[in-house]
Order: sequence, then structure tokens, then C-alpha cells
Amino acid sequence: MKRVTLFCMLILALATLAGCGGERDLAFSERYTIDADLDPDGRTMTYTQRAEITNTGADETKELWFHLYANMYKGLFHTEDGDVLVTSVTDGAGTPLGYERSQEGVLYRVELAAPLAPGETAELVFDCAVTIPDLERKYGVSPAGDVQLPGFGLQLAVYDENGWDTDPLQEEGDGRYARTADYDVTVRVPAGYVLACNGDEMAVSEGEEKTQYRYSCRDRRDLVVIACRNYVRKERQAGDVRVLGYFDPNTAGVTEPGMDQVMDAAAFALGYFGERFGPYPHDTLVVTNAALGTNFAVSMEYSGLVTVYFDSESTDFGKEMYAFHEVAHQWFYAAVGNDENREPWLDEGFAQFAGYLCLEAAGSDWPAWEISAVAAGAEQVKDDKVDLPADEHPVYQWGVYDRGCMCLKELMDAIGREPFLAILKEYCQAHWMGVATTGDLVAAVKAGAGTDVTEILEKYIQN
Repeated sequence: MKRVTLFCMLILALATLAGCGGERDLAFSERYTIDADLDPDGRTMTYTQRAEITNTGADETKELWFHLYANMYKGLFHTEDGDVLVTSVTDGAGTPLGYERSQEGVLYRVELAAPLAPGETAELVFDCAVTIPDLERKYGVSPAGDVQLPGFGLQLAVYDENGWDTDPLQEEGDGRYARTADYDVTVRVPAGYVLACNGDEMAVSEGEEKTQYRYSCRDRRDLVVIACRNYVRKERQAGDVRVLGYFDPNTAGVTEPGMDQVMDAAAFALGYFGERFGPYPHDTLVVTNAALGTNFAVSMEYSGLVTVYFDSESTDFGKEMYAFHEVAHQWFYAAVGNDENREPWLDEGFAQFAGYLCLEAAGSDWPAWEISAVAAGAEQVKDDKVDLPADEHPVYQWGVYDRGCMCLKELMDAIGREPFLAILKEYCQAHWMGVATTGDLVAAVKAGAGTDVTEILEKYIQN
């Protein structure tokens, strides 16, 4: 996983095309408006996305790079019929703009009609057509008819010290890297379908043939829409946060007691993590069951929405733990961002660690720490450094989730539980709605440890 930097010093004219030029001072704020028509039965969606990109840096740019993360499922898992195709790109006045598609449609480079100077806003309009495949892990249509559409909209790529983020697709992990943005979303679906979205529901207009949903999604790191005919809706209150549940009882393993257990776990986790790491940043958290695909399903986190895997009534611990882990990502991924290609442990290892803390606080006697310690010490990963890129871990799950979790656990044992959790809370607040690195965590630990933890840091961390 290397950014394209070959000949960067020799061919300066191609620097921006290759993702070079990290020495430039480019920064942006993003606002998106999406107007969509979704046809789950026909497995299609068309939408127009208006992007308002404001240059908040000190240098101008003639191009903008965007990710279209929905297309990574086609590229990685080789689905034959699923794609999000950009059919046109124009500026705010309707003038066509040049663009290039690469990485199986995950990456788009747009040429602006004029340089975007500091303080100026570029308005771009994308027309897109979506063909929805059978569900693969997180994206597509399940056999029960649930439609999951994470990452169907375009997001401005991050520009950091390495230049534009043009990292290629990864087989392991979630692969996302984004700053927060604001979304206003309108989706029309055939009457009878219910939508769940990772934003605040602003209005629902029901017609004879279609229902229109409007959402406001502020400070989100991603966008996801899920549609289903059979949703049972649940609700809980966690302090000031409204917890909305959408569950499909036609999905195997989804029962009334299971729905209630997941909702109670999510509400408990919101309160616990809010106290430990800072208040949850939104008014609403949406919880859904993970749709079952043709192979398997996975629980998943998005900014303001989590999907939780159900398998059977015998796995009560599993449903709680999945809920705790995914809700923890509202702090470690959604609020405190990171590059999931280069340093995936900063969200997965942290969510595993936080989930175990929550499990303890809920009174569980499940030997979670012991299980992770065994995995973290397995022969394949016992010398693995947690801060490696996703594709360099011999066993991704053990190296990222379990060794990441045990790194934090050993630091907590050495420093003391309350002092260490205070360090993590300060770390969260320092990088709230921003992007953190392993270096940021190491600096926070060294500043607040009050004891020498060099040996632990060197055991787990490469840099």
C-alpha cells in the first residue's frame, strides 16, 4: 500500500496527478446535497450530488480528488453487477468538467475550470447511476430484501502531509479515510419501504406510489442509507440521545428479545462511553441488524449508525459485545478519525478495548481480556506491531483488533485505570472531529503516564 510518488521530484508537472505535493498548504471544508430515487425491487438508484468545497488552506488547487467507496465492494469481492457510475460532472453553472476514474471507480479526479483560491468555494454537480448487487459483506441486497448502501456518495479525498490520499483498495479492513462533512439528503422510495440513514430524520412525505425521506447529517465521516419493507422500529433514550432501532424480523436470528437486548446494550454503551471519552456528538444514534448475505454478515460502524450481527438466541454475549464494539466506533472512527488503510488499529483496536471496558461495566464475567491475550500472543502475530498498514499484518484480526486491544490494556495496567482513561479522554478531545495518528497517541501517553512505559510502547508500536 504505497501512494503513487514515482518520479515525483523529477516530473513536477505531474505531481498533483500522482498524489504528490504534500508540502502545499491545502485544506477544505465540505458540504453535500444529495437528491436520489431508489428502486430496491429494480436494484437501481439514480442521484444528483451537489458538492460545495471551500478551500480553507493557503494555496490554490486546479483539481479535486474524490472517493466513491461503494465501488470498493465490486473491486475487492468481484461482484459482476454492482457499480456506482458517475455519468456527468459539471460546475455550478452547468459547464462540463473533465474527470478521470480509476481504481475500479473508487477514485475520481476532477479538473476545475479555474484554480480554487484560498477562501473560495467550488461547486460541483455529479450525476450518478447505481446498479445494486447481491449483498457482499456490507453492500447490496440481501436474500430477505434488505438494501444496504454505504458509501454510495462521493467524498472529497483527504489531503494531508503525503498529498492527496490515493491509496489503492485493500483486501483487509474497512479502507476508509475521510474528514467530517455535512450532508443534506433526500431519497424517494416506493411506498411500503422504510429507510434508515445515519442522519437526523427531518421529514417524511408519503404518497400513493412513493415515500420521500429527508435527512440532515452534520459532521459525518460517511453516508449510509438502508431500505427494508419489514422493519420493526424500536426506540430508547440514553440521556439526551435518541436511540432508533430498525430491525427486519425476516432475517434469521432476529427476534423480539434480541432486538430489545441490542437496543438496551446500545443505550448503555452511549452513556458509558460518553462519560469516559466525551459526549456523543449527535442527537440520534440509529441501530439496525446486519443483513445476511449469501456468505456471511458483519457488524459495521458508520457515523451515527451501527449494524449489529444476530446469529441465534444462544449468543446473548455476542449481541451485546457486537453492540458495544460498534457503538465504541462512534468515538474511535466517527469522532476521532484515522487512516484505516495505514493505521487501522486506531479505530479497531480502540473499539475492541473500549467494548471490553463496557462489558465489564455491564457486569459481564466473559473472559474477554484473556481471549484477546491468547490471540495477541499467537505465533503468527506475537511480534506484530500494531501500527502497521492493513495489508502488512500476518493475521489482520489478531494483529489489529487483539494486539491493539492488549497494547492499550497493558498501558492501562501500568499507568492505572483512571489515569489512563483520563489520558484517552484528553486524546479524544484534542482530536475531536479531526484525524489522529499513532504518534498523537504516543505523545499523549508519554505526557500523562507519570511512569516509564517505554517497554510497552516499543513492544507494540513500530514508530
